[in-house]
Amino acid sequence: MSDFAREHQLAGQQQDNLCSPYWAAILLRSRGFSVSPEQIARSAGSVLPIGESSTWLPKGARSRQDYELSLPETKHPRDAGTSAQGLIDAVASTSQGTYCLLPLQAHWSAERVETVLNFCQTRADWQMVPLCNIRTDHLWGTQLSVNEAIAYLKGNPIVAPPADWCVGHFLALAGIVTGEARLLVLVCDTYPMFGWQGYHLQSADAIAQALNRGDGCGGGILLFAASQDQTQIEQQAREAGFSVGVWDNGSPMKNSD
Repeated sequence: MSDFAREHQLAGQQQDNLCSPYWAAILLRSRGFSVSPEQIARSAGSVLPIGESSTWLPKGARSRQDYELSLPETKHPRDAGTSAQGLIDAVASTSQGTYCLLPLQAHWSAERVETVLNFCQTRADWQMVPLCNIRTDHLWGTQLSVNEAIAYLKGNPIVAPPADWCVGHFLALAGIVTGEARLLVLVCDTYPMFGWQGYHLQSADAIAQALNRGDGCGGGILLFAASQDQTQIEQQAREAGFSVGVWDNGSPMKNSD
């Protein structure tokens, strides 16, 4: 089991509204840093919403608000969350510049998603992990059956299960399952109730639509990597047709004062 997979298993379910700090903490712990999601959240300028947890949890999930640190709160959901820029800054600061998140943007398509995954696989020496900032209502439901997955991989038509929820979210891409006619993307998520202990299968097209969001907010992929490799990764990403820059996902930016 990789260090990343082990830390994900140990972390269990994310705390409410801290999906991106959850991932940053897991990634940095897998590289030897002792850090909690709340510490990342505080560094990133995360803001928690005040309200009924059913408005932000997927159906069947239990609420986790056992935060070890106090974080800013708001009564207005649109003013809550963690910005992509805040998360980038938090990873750089917490790792003392050793690790980075490189923001990739594109008009996302299945082919673009596959390109990112192939890039990560062919340059395994860089140990990149792609984090997706998405809108979840474009995803397939996470309870795709084995029979449905096999049928899809063979090129047969299926009716994918409907999405489990509808929020802005961060998840990790763990790999590709290749079939006779198609492929599926293995997703690593923040709720063990999804799929198989947090792993579930999605079509590349569903991932692309989720990245494009369609809700007026920006989305994209953050590539976690060692800072010493950032220049080369950025160069190859641009050559592959991606733009490198931060998007506005609708969450508040950290006050610089």
